[in-house]
Amino acid sequence: METTLSKVKLGIVGAGTWGETHAFIYNDHAHAEVVAICDMNLERAKALAAKFNIPDEQVYSSHTEMLNRSGIDAVAIVTPDFAHTQIAVDCANAGKHFIIEKPLTTSREEAIEIMEAVKLNNVRMMVDLHSRWSPLFAIPKQSILDGDIGDPYSAYYRLNDIKWVATDLLPWAAKSSILWFLGYHSVDVLRWLFNDEVERVYSVSRAGVLKDEGVDTVDVYQTILE
Repeated sequence: METTLSKVKLGIVGAGTWGETHAFIYNDHAHAEVVAICDMNLERAKALAAKFNIPDEQVYSSHTEMLNRSGIDAVAIVTPDFAHTQIAVDCANAGKHFIIEKPLTTSREEAIEIMEAVKLNNVRMMVDLHSRWSPLFAIPKQSILDGDIGDPYSAYYRLNDIKWVATDLLPWAAKSSILWFLGYHSVDVLRWLFNDEVERVYSVSRAGVLKDEGVDTVDVYQTILE
């Protein structure tokens, strides 16, 4: 007997570069469709909505209005990392499942606040740790599970962004850190490959290059995870 699955109606909060990527991915999926766009910059939200033939009445500058009026089933939260918490809590309180860009948030207290809202409202939440689906990491993970290469003993992981990411692509870079939008991947992948948790951290940093460019954030971190 053939079962017909209905499409999940998604609303996207955050109409920037990565929000557009989310929109293309969902619209390529047989059982999902983007039906609402939200961004504090309404013109930017309208521009993204137009690419997917989403009508103006489904374009919002307030995520709470979108939650109340759009008829969505789930939400993709694709805002800057420091702007996740209130949106996530509001989604949970509205009974909406959500996928949220990494990092979940930028403080332990806010992470706990989100998790409590998720549990209280019995909704499903996923952090977009998409490196786990990259063949670069998925293949060695499977080899570990299959016993082909033994248990991992040590690992070295390096991620680099070009300077342009902080100076031009991300207007909010000074409010964030490469530890959030790059280092998060590193920690998650290492935890996943080792099937273990971090017990101790030693980290050093250096700043100056980006600050000279007018972006008040750190240039580089080197970290040892035990």
